[in-house]
Amino acid sequence: MKNLSVLTKSMIVALTIAGVGATAIAAPAANTKAVTESSEAISAMQSKISLSQAIEIAKQNAKGDLVSAGFDYDDDDDNGKGAVTGEYEVEFVSNGTAYEVKIDANTGKVLKTEQEKLDKEDMAEYSAMKQAKVTLTRAMQKAAQSVNGKVISAEFELEKGQSVYDIEVVKGNQIYDVSIDANTGKVLSSQFDVEDDD
Repeated sequence: MKNLSVLTKSMIVALTIAGVGATAIAAPAANTKAVTESSEAISAMQSKISLSQAIEIAKQNAKGDLVSAGFDYDDDDDNGKGAVTGEYEVEFVSNGTAYEVKIDANTGKVLKTEQEKLDKEDMAEYSAMKQAKVTLTRAMQKAAQSVNGKVISAEFELEKGQSVYDIEVVKGNQIYDVSIDANTGKVLSSQFDVEDDD
């Protein structure tokens, strides 16, 4: 820095300070994701109703083949007591119609039941799922065993032409994404959830 002008030195110092400030500002934004994931994991672990129990409750209120089930965490909903809440969303398909049942994760009470006709893309995915050799329930068991945790979300998907079950498993305060081959039951991948699509 010996041969640099005072103006150049000032610019370097200002850019360095701005860079440090930007890093300090960006760090909390990046950590917000980790805090949300941790809060969701803790909320799911503390819920009184398991995903399996929610599926059984939903079966009493809808018909068809189970196509997805998951814990939905809402850190904005404080149920009037300052505590975050969660619910399970369980979806069945029958005769071209999807039935979604929402269940309180702490009481098991059915909050809402909705239905809608499937579009062509959803019907194609459903047809592929019907041909799978492994059920969603079995894939959930396999995923839970692979991580030694609690399943909080499971759904069938076609990924690059391959039939897979995408399953989220919580262990401690972390959520793992587990991908199970829908035809063999083989665990294709299991990794710490670094990105939430919601």
